[in-house]
Amino acid sequence: MKLSLEQIKDIAVGIAYASENDGKISLHRFTKDQEELYRTVRGDFYKKAFASAGVRLEFITDSSSLSMSVSVGYGSSRKYFCHSIFVNGESYASLNARSNTGVFSGKWSLPEGENKVAIYFPWSVSSDILSLELDDGATLVPVKKAHTMISFGDSITHGYDASSPELSYASVIADALDADSRNKGIGAEIFRPELAALHDGISPDYITVAYGTNDWSALDQEAFEANCRAFYTALSENYPAAKIFAVTPIYRKDWLKVSHSRKFYAISEFIHKLSTELPNVTAIEGIGFIPQDLSCFSPDGVHPNDKGFKYYGEALAEEIKKYL
Repeated sequence: MKLSLEQIKDIAVGIAYASENDGKISLHRFTKDQEELYRTVRGDFYKKAFASAGVRLEFITDSSSLSMSVSVGYGSSRKYFCHSIFVNGESYASLNARSNTGVFSGKWSLPEGENKVAIYFPWSVSSDILSLELDDGATLVPVKKAHTMISFGDSITHGYDASSPELSYASVIADALDADSRNKGIGAEIFRPELAALHDGISPDYITVAYGTNDWSALDQEAFEANCRAFYTALSENYPAAKIFAVTPIYRKDWLKVSHSRKFYAISEFIHKLSTELPNVTAIEGIGFIPQDLSCFSPDGVHPNDKGFKYYGEALAEEIKKYL
């Protein structure tokens, strides 16, 4: 039984919409308006918007087998990807390669009886579904999440440099909060008020925002503050019922440097100050989430590796739960 677009939409998590073109089913984490915004901002950002970060398929089935074929394309500067398959909450199989382009397929036997299956799509590439198949006549029941959520951010939210998608901090907190979470991370992004002004068409329970590290290195303080204020103001107005968590930047190896005449912590100080002015925004200090130990980071000393993301995701989830 080859699943249709409508069946795949029913079991998809972390998407704004789905489309089908030339036999490919695409699961989009940004709305059409948001994608169009990135088309006008920067070509590389536009391509990254189609990465499948945060996208999942979650369902219950009595099928004895699962097969999947995907077409992979550019979604980040990283040339590897992983689709992680979990069965009944345990890691079961994967579809991965050291590549960022091509067609890849796999088929797996499933345990006897009814199983809860989760397929985490890669953060590092775009992954379009060519086919997803179960046994003929098998049951297919979507897994419904308790909450809805949006996560805004830069490359660290995007997923750089998790080895598999379920290990990124954005996936860890989505799992911890049992949330259908739309990942809006874009590598190299800064606070972009135009993005916050574009409504996602949902009423999320929670929103996390984790920009700042690129703002520190790329903008002076005046430009950063203007963008940051406009971003959170638009977000607060768009989602007045949501709990918005403003996560300040995590440690990076050059955090003691001065950039544009101010220290790294000036970013966090302003975010904390701004959060007191907006009714539904709570600042969470991120600098201590990951130990100041380069074994927790990729060689660039900026992007967490799996070890660093574990610290980050678990610490942020615990902080968020304090306010729920």
